[in-house]
Amino acid sequence: MNKVLISLTARQLLGRRRTLVIGLLLALPILIAVIYRFSDEAGSGEATEKFALGLVSVMIFTMLLPLVALVFGTASLGAEIEDGTAVFLLTKPIERWRIIAIKIGVASVAAALFVVPVTMATTWIIHESPTADGLMLGLGLGALVASVLYCAAFVALSAVTSRALIFGLVYVFVWETFATRIFDSLRWVSIREYAYGWSDAIISINDNGAFYDPHLGVTTAIVGTMVVIAAACVGGTRALTRFEIGERA
Repeated sequence: MNKVLISLTARQLLGRRRTLVIGLLLALPILIAVIYRFSDEAGSGEATEKFALGLVSVMIFTMLLPLVALVFGTASLGAEIEDGTAVFLLTKPIERWRIIAIKIGVASVAAALFVVPVTMATTWIIHESPTADGLMLGLGLGALVASVLYCAAFVALSAVTSRALIFGLVYVFVWETFATRIFDSLRWVSIREYAYGWSDAIISINDNGAFYDPHLGVTTAIVGTMVVIAAACVGGTRALTRFEIGERA
């Protein structure tokens, strides 16, 4: 049953149209990186590092990565709840926590397969070195962590409310983009900041806060990561249990 659920979820998420649209969107930072590399402004050292950090931070971490995770996270479970097919899933002899875990796992893998290679390729094209300053590996690790955490949060959110897409957009573009930048004390509840904390464990440069300025250490980032995953699993499981009871009533 687990293998069947994994296969069905993967086929549901990786539809041809969805894959094509996401692929085209994620091609944009790579295209910009290529244009920069062949432009007169391309160089080496600090300026190139800052451009790579800025492009990845603004275009991928702030915009594209959360959107990709939101699409995959809400579609992995929310689509079944909306069209009523979740009732058939819940009648199967499979634990509710296992359903949530599988949905989170498949959505996270799908998002990471798109976002992590794009993040690392974009950084490599601009910076030209896969190992210098830990930039490519650090940002790749941050993209992986963010993919998992965003997907976990959005899968749980889709189990809680039918308006998961709207609430997810509010979280990404209101809370993380504005609130956490205005009030530094709120950054400890930001998934993007957790990702930056993981990245900072590998990256050995600092762009003086222009784009990349981690406020959380790796220890705090690890604790925050565990809390988000645990909360998503517990909250999503409880929501599915209540959903089943409501349907039977």
